[in-house]
Amino acid sequence: IKSSKHAQQQYKNNNIMALESTMICLDNSEWMRNGDYVPSRLDAQQDAATMISNDRTNSNPESTVGILSMAGQGVDLLVSPTEDQGKILSAFAHIAIGGRSDLATALQIAQLALKHRKNKNGGQRILSFVGGPVSDTKEALTKIGKLLKKNNVAIDIISFGEIEENNEKLSALVEATCSNDNSHLLTVPCGISPINAILSSPIMSMGGGGMSAAMGASGSSMAGGAAAAGGENFDMYGGIDPSMDPELAMAIRVSTEEARAKEEARVKAAQDQSASEQPSASSSSSSSSSSAVVAPFGGYGASDEEDEEALMQRALEMSMAEMMHDQAAEGAKAAASSSSVTADSDFDVDEELRQALAMSVNAEKGISSSSAAAPASSSSSSSSFIDPAFVSQLLGSVDQNDPLFQAALAQLQAGSQPKNNEEEKKKEEDVGERGKKRKGDDK
Repeated sequence: IKSSKHAQQQYKNNNIMALESTMICLDNSEWMRNGDYVPSRLDAQQDAATMISNDRTNSNPESTVGILSMAGQGVDLLVSPTEDQGKILSAFAHIAIGGRSDLATALQIAQLALKHRKNKNGGQRILSFVGGPVSDTKEALTKIGKLLKKNNVAIDIISFGEIEENNEKLSALVEATCSNDNSHLLTVPCGISPINAILSSPIMSMGGGGMSAAMGASGSSMAGGAAAAGGENFDMYGGIDPSMDPELAMAIRVSTEEARAKEEARVKAAQDQSASEQPSASSSSSSSSSSAVVAPFGGYGASDEEDEEALMQRALEMSMAEMMHDQAAEGAKAAASSSSVTADSDFDVDEELRQALAMSVNAEKGISSSSAAAPASSSSSSSSFIDPAFVSQLLGSVDQNDPLFQAALAQLQAGSQPKNNEEEKKKEEDVGERGKKRKGDDK
């Protein structure tokens, strides 16, 4: 019971310390058009201010936030300190860029707005963004700082853009206002997001409120991780603010840890496999030569030392050998076919020559018989020409019993007889003339 009462009292004290009214002063001067902070100085400033206002109102339901602009036609109080987040967010849409910022006047108006707030409980704080050159003097800012300290108003200055030019003046302002380390000066270099810089600064945990204090009061295991992640830009949560979306942040963290565990298991398995392969390296190298000789190409017993290029070379050699074998077989077939064709042609030529020789022999026989006796020669020549053996040899496979063949043969015999008679008459005339010449020579 005592422990529960102590926890309730501690929780009540944390809530009382977390109760705070904050005035956010935004710099909307012409220098806010620059793009050295993504997407621009004004947009980066508004994103950071939105995050701070949400943190303040979520840390305690009674905490209030007000908004004012420092440039333009003059300092403009957009929203008085209120708990309504809708009014706070809508105020950012009415900020227009123009003119120069008036930091001294803005701080005085912010102090008056905090003085006339509805809920007088809790602390008072002014959070000012300074991105353009400060036109006020160092003495004037120091005087305002002392006035704020007298009225128990803390101040946080977020300097970006013109850092070197404003550093001396802003440092003097913070030193004059600081009491028990309740005021801070945060400089954000070019290229760094103001949100990340603010998350890793004490601005988010001042007064016992803020994200880190709220999560510390909850006592959850994720609180320590969130506080540590604040300095690391929430890397373990994938850049997600756990106070804005705890479920999404925790899901991202769990998935990240699972991926890391899988990667470590894979690396360990690879190391174990490499360690097991090292003892068998010597035995495999000794048996590589014999296995390379005995095992066929492409088999399971192929040498382990053969690389891919050697295997490709052997494959090319085997394919070329197969191509040469196929070409040789095709050449042999072509040679055999050509030799058979040549033999057939030579056989035909020899047959023709044999027939021609037979005809010439028969013709010589006819001439020799005709020189002995003219009538006998004519009959023998006609008989040799009409000889059935000679005709059958000359005609070959022609059917001699064919009526057309018989008619042609009869016509040939009929035409040869008048020629023979004419030749006999000519020979008789020649013999008569030769006899007359001889008689004249004798006379």
